[in-house]
Amino acid sequence: MIREIKEVKKIKIDKNSILFKLWKYFVFFAGLILISIWLFQTVFLSSFYETMKIREVTKVGNELRSEYKSQDFETKLSNYANTKGLEIKVLDENGAWVFPLRLFDEFVERPRMIWENFDKFFGSLSRDNRTYKIYTVRYENLKDPSIIYAGYLGKTDGEDYYLYINSVLKPVDATVDVIRRILIIISFLSLIFASITAYFVSKRLSRPLVRMSNTAKELAKGDYKVQFRKGEYTEIDDLSNTLNYAKNELTKTIEMRKDLVANVSHDLKTPLTVIKSYGEMIRDISGPNEVLRNKHLETIISEADKLTALVNDLLDLSKIESNLEEIKKEEYDLRESVEEVLDRFKINKDFAKYKFTIEASGDTRILADRSKINRVIYNLINNAINYSPVNKEIKLVIKSDENKTEFHCIDRGIGISEEDVKGIWDRFYRVRDNHTRPEIGTGLGLYIVKTIMELHGFDYGVHSKLGQGSDFYFIGSK
Repeated sequence: MIREIKEVKKIKIDKNSILFKLWKYFVFFAGLILISIWLFQTVFLSSFYETMKIREVTKVGNELRSEYKSQDFETKLSNYANTKGLEIKVLDENGAWVFPLRLFDEFVERPRMIWENFDKFFGSLSRDNRTYKIYTVRYENLKDPSIIYAGYLGKTDGEDYYLYINSVLKPVDATVDVIRRILIIISFLSLIFASITAYFVSKRLSRPLVRMSNTAKELAKGDYKVQFRKGEYTEIDDLSNTLNYAKNELTKTIEMRKDLVANVSHDLKTPLTVIKSYGEMIRDISGPNEVLRNKHLETIISEADKLTALVNDLLDLSKIESNLEEIKKEEYDLRESVEEVLDRFKINKDFAKYKFTIEASGDTRILADRSKINRVIYNLINNAINYSPVNKEIKLVIKSDENKTEFHCIDRGIGISEEDVKGIWDRFYRVRDNHTRPEIGTGLGLYIVKTIMELHGFDYGVHSKLGQGSDFYFIGSK
């Protein structure tokens, strides 16, 4: 006989999940409330009841003492005795009853308190300089203890009078037993209800987080079209907005990386192809011909310079974007930077073909990172040189007032169309029409300018008309 053993799948409970932890906290909180109720209603009920009775008797006694000698004093004594269930008496200094009196008490000897008790309750008032005292008394012949209020009323016709209030403490054992039975049922039902409620509330609270976790897993798999949905809570909405922002930035970074790889691959491939081709030409054709060989070597050197410029731009861009170099602002003369940058261009053999003029007015100091501003000026001048094939006049203008310093690099070159102006600050964007040679520059110069300007918080831009030239500028603070 073959017995089929069915494997029962155990429900796995992740004790670190937010669902379980929220459920645990809810149940713990419910249990804590039930324990508190048990303690107050069973363990502390007797002492709590006694404390409340003491407060009640004290309040009644103090109110009656304040009403002594008023016209309705005796009426209030009777009312409190009847409504509160208290034994209230007024005694003279000998312990004899003054209130309440029975019909014949005025004609016979009035009832008196045992002197030992009178001295115990009221004698200590004068000795301790007190106006009232509270006692908890247990009499041998009585089952239940009593709360005794002993207070001094005052003098009338040269005689002292006292207020005596007795409140019997009723037993609460039967009440406690009933409450305990009721609490057992209530506790059982409350824990079940709390567990169910805690489960659904925890599930509802954790649902947006679980959904975000699943969305994040999809994002990790490469699905960049996902959106982190908002929930019903402000904190969840804030987290959703933050994650969506991070996702969008990640998407931009990945797209930029793809563009970077594509553009760099193209920009590296072309010069390398030219270098290889001209190297083969030198080997196979122009080796003995010195003039032709030198021409081919110049082409190789030019392409190598392009590669060097591209690599340098990529390195600078990487340092700037990764914050490896901090912005170190200092106050210095911007004109000195312009002159330093122009000196760097003098080593270029084509420098003499261009006419540079510097116009500076006012206090030309600026508060900025000197080395990075020098790079900005270099890139702007280099851009003007690349796009001024015919009119080679380039004007560098520095204007200043009390709060800011402006730099303008003005050329009379080919200019930029309105369509191209929108994209010139992007990576690898080049104006491709009307070039004297294909693909001037690396396509990173103006993007580096933009990045440095934004790190400084400076205003920057360009005014340009097609065929008339361009005015690249930035405005810095002092």
